[in-house]
Amino acid sequence: MRSTRPRRILSTLALAAAAVVTLAACSGSGAAADAPKTKSSSYTVSTLYGDVSVPAGAKRIVAYSFPEATALADLGIKPVGIGTYIPAFPAYTSFFKGVPDVTDSSGAPDLEKVAALKPDLIVGDEFETDVEKNRGLYEKLSSIAPTVMLKWTQAAGNWPADAAGTAQAVGKTAELNKLKSAYEAKAADIKRTYADVLSSKTVDLISANDSAWFLYGDQSSHGKVLAAAGARFAAAAGQKDGFAQYSPEKYSDLANSDILVVSASAPAAAAVVTSNPVFAALPAAQAGHVYTTPYFFPSSYRIADALLDDFAAMLEKAK
Repeated sequence: MRSTRPRRILSTLALAAAAVVTLAACSGSGAAADAPKTKSSSYTVSTLYGDVSVPAGAKRIVAYSFPEATALADLGIKPVGIGTYIPAFPAYTSFFKGVPDVTDSSGAPDLEKVAALKPDLIVGDEFETDVEKNRGLYEKLSSIAPTVMLKWTQAAGNWPADAAGTAQAVGKTAELNKLKSAYEAKAADIKRTYADVLSSKTVDLISANDSAWFLYGDQSSHGKVLAAAGARFAAAAGQKDGFAQYSPEKYSDLANSDILVVSASAPAAAAVVTSNPVFAALPAAQAGHVYTTPYFFPSSYRIADALLDDFAAMLEKAK
């Protein structure tokens, strides 16, 4: 399985999410308290490893990857086990407090830890290219409980599909669709409200480490969010991959970017970019149109919603 990956207006979505969480709390169960009301005790979910029969009303769910864990949190469902990494989002920090970690030092599920929790459903994700390589581990997980393995793509660009697969696995598609609709409505509202600045200014998304920087396009998790709100990319226009890697002297490639959005998802992450002299000389930097956000790598609707709020604030300043 893949290793741990820290990625990469009043919110109607936040209100909808809060309502879902409240409903789950009132039900007295931390899991899928209102799972599908079906005559059958199970139903079928499509996964990377084919169709899987999952129990209706699963109550002990292990979500060893953070995209599924955060999707469950958005639905008010607390897993009995999670992975080491959970995005630094306040609502999730409190929600997952005390939930045991079921992964090993590489971020892969620890079979003994998973089995000890006696789950009735396991959810996770995998790059499609690794399906055969990890089939043995998948089969071992499946011997513990029905396992729904979902597809993960470069730069997390398919997080909405992953959230939809997680919701289907726990019988909460209708609830997730409410969050999706609220998110889409907010993106459309930003696109209308800031139509003038969006039509006149281009945007690019950047993160970096000490030796390289990364440019993200509309196939990335965050690029997809900003594109939904009307962002037009400059350097990343037409970029087919979720991200492209460049050396520090190539910051000059961003000379035509009017607004630069830099990751602040980890301590000092933004400073690695903004302290670079080539970056500091860019027109956007000189004009004061470099902005940071801690919600650079959304894996769920609530984080994407927070990113939309930050983007709206950036556009307001850039007018």
